[in-house]
Amino acid sequence: MTRGIYNASMGMLIDMAKLDRIANDLANVDTAGYKQDREAFRAYLRREIFRQEPDPIEKRVEKVPIGPLEYSVVLDEVRSDLSQGPLEETKVPYHLAIDGEGFFRIEFNGQEYFTRNGEFEVGSGGYIVTNYGGYLLDENGERIEYFDGFTVDGEGYVRDENGNVITRIGVYTVENPQKFGNTLFTGENPSPTENFRILQGYVEKSNVNALKAMVDMISAMRHYELSQRAVLVNDELNGKLINSLATLK
Repeated sequence: MTRGIYNASMGMLIDMAKLDRIANDLANVDTAGYKQDREAFRAYLRREIFRQEPDPIEKRVEKVPIGPLEYSVVLDEVRSDLSQGPLEETKVPYHLAIDGEGFFRIEFNGQEYFTRNGEFEVGSGGYIVTNYGGYLLDENGERIEYFDGFTVDGEGYVRDENGNVITRIGVYTVENPQKFGNTLFTGENPSPTENFRILQGYVEKSNVNALKAMVDMISAMRHYELSQRAVLVNDELNGKLINSLATLK
């Protein structure tokens, strides 16, 4: 395989990874709390480049390093863009949105996760849950129960109809957040944060820009087609060269 075919093939693999990511982002453009992904690439097959510089005194030519040249890149990891999405008013009293930093703390299948998806429901037992059955937790790690007159102020305090504080919703920052599914995250060293405002009757929408995602998809598809064409042309040229050599006597 020639270097041209190799580089074009690697470009096709990168474009396929981009198309998969963009397709998933577009599929979740209406998913509350969804965070779009971004690829991180890593260069490899580096080669040091030199320039030839004549030495009139020694009457010789020296090789002076210019810098490295990367022949190709590979997909290293996919990272989530945690920038805040637009906030949409729903007027549903158990819908909550975080304006600022942090995540809601969720108990799901016996494990704790973090999410920005505040499109909650009232589940069995009267507890506030996600649409997949995860329980919203307060700052003490206890499940939060919904009741008549349920209100939440900007600091996350849950109050009854008389204004008495019942509990406080836990909002946390985490180190090295990793996506689990579409809207759940895992993370290290969770710690409470105060740099937020809770909005009751709102949800945070996906931070995917559908128009930009479509433009990126078209760009990736065109680049894939060009790389594919480069592979075919190189293959045809190699075939002609082999056939020409076979006719030599």
